[in-house]
Amino acid sequence: MRQLTIWLVVIACSARFAAAQPATGTLAGLVTTQAGTVRLPGAAVTVVDRGTQQVTRLFCGEDSTFASESLPAGDYDVTGSLEGFVPTTVRVHLTPGQAVNVAIDLPIAMLTQRVDVTASSPVSAEGTLSPSDGLSSQDIDQFAPGGGLSGSLRLLASVLETPGGFSIKGGRPSQAGMQIGSSTLADTATGLSHISLPDDAIDSVAVLPNPYAVEYGRFSSGLVVIQTKRAADQWKIRLNNFSPAFRTKRGSPVNLYGIGYWAPRLEVGGPIVKDRWFLEQTAQFRYAASDVASLPPNELKVSRAFSSFTRVDGNLSPNQTLVATAGFFPGVALDATLGTFTPPPATVDLNTSTTEASVTHRVVWSNSLFSETTVHEHDYRTDVRPQGTATMQLLPDTTLGNFYNQQNRNTGTEQIVETVSGTHNILGVLNLFKAGMDVLHNSYDGNSVSRTVLIERADGSLARSLDFSAPVTTQSTETTDLALFAQDRLQPNANWYLELGARVDRDGIVGRFNVTPRIGTAIVLTPSGNAVLRGGFGLFYERTPSTAAVFDDFESEIDTRFASDGTTPLGPPVAFTHVTEPLRTPSSRTWDIGYDYRLNSHWSFHATALDREGNHELIVNPVQVGTVGQLQLTSTGQSLYRGLEVGVHFSHNPSADFNASYTWSMARADLNSLTNYYDAVMAPVIGVNAYAPSSTDVPHRLTARGRVMPTNRWLLLGIFDWHTGVPYSIVDESLDFVGPRNSERFPDFVRLEVGIERRFKVGKLQPWIGVRVWNALNTFLPNDVQANLGSPAFGSFYNSEYRQFRIQLRFER
Repeated sequence: MRQLTIWLVVIACSARFAAAQPATGTLAGLVTTQAGTVRLPGAAVTVVDRGTQQVTRLFCGEDSTFASESLPAGDYDVTGSLEGFVPTTVRVHLTPGQAVNVAIDLPIAMLTQRVDVTASSPVSAEGTLSPSDGLSSQDIDQFAPGGGLSGSLRLLASVLETPGGFSIKGGRPSQAGMQIGSSTLADTATGLSHISLPDDAIDSVAVLPNPYAVEYGRFSSGLVVIQTKRAADQWKIRLNNFSPAFRTKRGSPVNLYGIGYWAPRLEVGGPIVKDRWFLEQTAQFRYAASDVASLPPNELKVSRAFSSFTRVDGNLSPNQTLVATAGFFPGVALDATLGTFTPPPATVDLNTSTTEASVTHRVVWSNSLFSETTVHEHDYRTDVRPQGTATMQLLPDTTLGNFYNQQNRNTGTEQIVETVSGTHNILGVLNLFKAGMDVLHNSYDGNSVSRTVLIERADGSLARSLDFSAPVTTQSTETTDLALFAQDRLQPNANWYLELGARVDRDGIVGRFNVTPRIGTAIVLTPSGNAVLRGGFGLFYERTPSTAAVFDDFESEIDTRFASDGTTPLGPPVAFTHVTEPLRTPSSRTWDIGYDYRLNSHWSFHATALDREGNHELIVNPVQVGTVGQLQLTSTGQSLYRGLEVGVHFSHNPSADFNASYTWSMARADLNSLTNYYDAVMAPVIGVNAYAPSSTDVPHRLTARGRVMPTNRWLLLGIFDWHTGVPYSIVDESLDFVGPRNSERFPDFVRLEVGIERRFKVGKLQPWIGVRVWNALNTFLPNDVQANLGSPAFGSFYNSEYRQFRIQLRFER
């Protein structure tokens, strides 16, 4: 744990910046609109020191006033904001013992999607009392240049990267939701999102493990909210990431071996019509080539993708605004499933194409009422192509032949969201209400071809064969989901917030109505607003994947077992027909409690406990009685997640910034989730279901990231992730599970990434040029394990990422 010690020493040494505390003063003020004639109760007020570090965040009371006592003397930027109005900043100078009064007047604004994520705020930047874990565009640029959304999510303590996607607080990737604004981004077949926005299109990313606001729905483990960037008032054009990252020969930091990653990007934006129409156009090409450490270095996974995203903002009138977006995201992944036991002939190529378009219209009816209408369309196409039609042979140590299944899927959604928001006062209590409707139409059309799979022993004898009932099957369904929601945030005083809401969802797949009550509260414990206690309870219903509606339309398998000689059948073949039991909508019941404390302008702390119980999860399970078999789809699955997270944040901008979090957790689940087996790349073998530690169960995890700027031309940064190894199951030569499921674990994961950059001046340009080191400690990080008892190498781990050095060139936004 040498690297952990280094991090702790750095953070401890940084405390000297906060050693001396200046004398204090009092800040008070009033937030209004229309030249001070209309007061704005409920407006947020953010106080930031001149080092750009947030000091506190307040909310105006019924009379639109705010106050913060015991602020250290100094210079501050005080920003007032309220949805539907332009955020306005006033600069003040606070001297010891002085009381300063500030008047902030907010103009009625055009719609923006910019959100600043804050640490200790009663209301998160996404408008809910639930805390959020987020990143700004500056964080993304510095810590994950070229990595896009996926590179950003890897930085967050609440997110764990898994082979199937990103897990939020122990949930499966398909249990999480993703949105741009209020628009849902997901493949209806699986619930997973496949959009990869250009880096320059992303203004901020936030993860909400359990938002109490009922406007958020169709997920059960968490939500990713992306805010896209609006064009500035002046035209600009910017090119970035034009230097490729090279692969190096294994064990050599300088022996280049081809391009490993290249993600050039373009941003153009500015006013089309001054003060009325604005255009922001971003585009990015991504190329990635990675080898498998346990295979020859010339065997590569190669992916090529292009992403284009357009955003147009329009100011239709003083009280009407419009935002239109459109995106196009084609891509191809060659040898996408390459691994230790899957050589190139047995892999598949994936061809994908995603398009999305949306229009959002906002009308500000008065200082206390506005409405918003969003129309959104999202289409996703995926083609799974094996390398040929040879019979697939699964041996303990390798795979022969070609992948057994070929698929084409076309899915789409059309969505309309209508909301009305405002404020009102009842018996002296300020209420911020929101009500709305969300209609989502889903479609799925696909076809599937499956060929024979032979499961063989280490000596080459046949142990089992899987044949399929039909050469080609087709799947098609259309459904409509409807949601009605209403919520009210009560603010009895400036220190207490109570959020109540209910949501009614109609699940078009299962034909059920589900009621979702939620309640959240936040209490500001100190006059300065630097300590907040929050908690809540809620029900969350997932979006049922379309594969559940067409499950019976997929080809059924015929399973034949053979004796050790490889030719004598152990019994008659068993045909497993698909059977769908009456289904219910998967859901979770979640509660949490958290505490945020800002010690001073440099140090802040947080602690959160979360408990989530999942019910009615969709699982597939092979059931055999004699010679009759069924592959059953039921909603009897359950899951459990419990976690405790503590974290610290130190900031002395612009010279230093550190985040560190430790999480203790447990995750249990029924393992045969439908989406685990019926994704676009389908699993050939489905074993018996079991309730056990889930594949996202990591009892201990420590994450940290930090940056230091000794001068304004040097940047040092590091990203550290240590966690318990994920669990896996043991199988025999017939690929049946042996012993308790997920009873074994990979080695502990310890990964350090470091970088050093210097800012140069080249004409009018000032690029940052430096070096990044991936897996700087060169620790053993295996991705594959030999879990087959029939292999002589049983228990061996393979395919670890090795240390790599990459040249980094970037331009700041």
